[in-house]
Amino acid sequence: MDFKAKLLAEMAKKRKAVSSLEVKDGGAKFVRGADLESKRTQEYEAKQQELASKKRKIDDEILQESSSKTKVVPEENVAEFDEKAPMSDIHFRLRQRGHPILLFGESELEVRKRLHQLELEQPELNEGWENELQTAMKFIGKEMDKAVVEGTADSATRHDIALPKGYEEDNWKIIEQSSTLLGVGDEMKRDCDIILSICRYILARWARDLNDRPLDVKKTAQGMHEAAHHKQTTMHLKSLMTSMEKYNVNNDIRHHLAKICRLLVIDRNYLEANNAYMEMAIGNAPWPVGVTRSGIHQRPGSAKAYVSNIAHVLNDETQRKYIQAFKRLMTKLQEYFPTDPSKSVEFVRKAV
Repeated sequence: MDFKAKLLAEMAKKRKAVSSLEVKDGGAKFVRGADLESKRTQEYEAKQQELASKKRKIDDEILQESSSKTKVVPEENVAEFDEKAPMSDIHFRLRQRGHPILLFGESELEVRKRLHQLELEQPELNEGWENELQTAMKFIGKEMDKAVVEGTADSATRHDIALPKGYEEDNWKIIEQSSTLLGVGDEMKRDCDIILSICRYILARWARDLNDRPLDVKKTAQGMHEAAHHKQTTMHLKSLMTSMEKYNVNNDIRHHLAKICRLLVIDRNYLEANNAYMEMAIGNAPWPVGVTRSGIHQRPGSAKAYVSNIAHVLNDETQRKYIQAFKRLMTKLQEYFPTDPSKSVEFVRKAV
């Protein structure tokens, strides 16, 4: 009975497939297999066209949503990227940095954004391969040559350093009042604003002292060397000051800088500030020597060898530069606001 039921079901299936076909001329009772195959092909193509139309509709909706989202993005974020440079130049700059010119699924705007981020994190290609102070000296030398050509070399203000807007002596009193809040309550924006104001004030006062020198001193090799030190410090601190302006500085670095600035401005304890700086720069993590994992159980003190403060100066080249540049600001601050010799680092009394 099972065989008979299967046979009847198969015959019914065949009749159903043939019933929709047109009857041939002459009233023929048979149907060719080619006709059945052509019918199946037509049904398959119609189904595929329907699926393709649905897919196009979905893709159009996704494209419209993405275009509407891109319109919401502020123009200032897009303006940061180099949109005018040709893609061949973008690819060349990526290859110079040893990065792929295109990642999977990456658009042209995303490529430009990735290059912009790389150039912010690593401004120079051959970091560590050139004398940066010598590069700053060359830049100042080119400015002097340009002044000779223009005929402004003997101007009293020709070699002056541009001071930032709003620089006044009274700003230091405001900085001292606001510095009492450093490190209180873990307020990122407030700490970044105070640290940024301290850095700007010291750089501006340093530049003013350099500008007050006589013209004959500015033209000497020693005078150019001092100006190059200021320019190099400003260039190295640029990434730190930019991150503090945008409030995206590393929290660990921010806590260390807040502690150092509080010791410098409020306590005037430059010795303790120098110790805090060394803790930020090289860390105080112990260096494990010998066998540290001799068994399946971890020793209680072994966690300190891996979790303690990190040497931030070893993280990358950008951090090393602005951490070392910040030490110059600490030295200048001790020079401008002297205190007891017991609280100073390498105290040298200036001849009056």
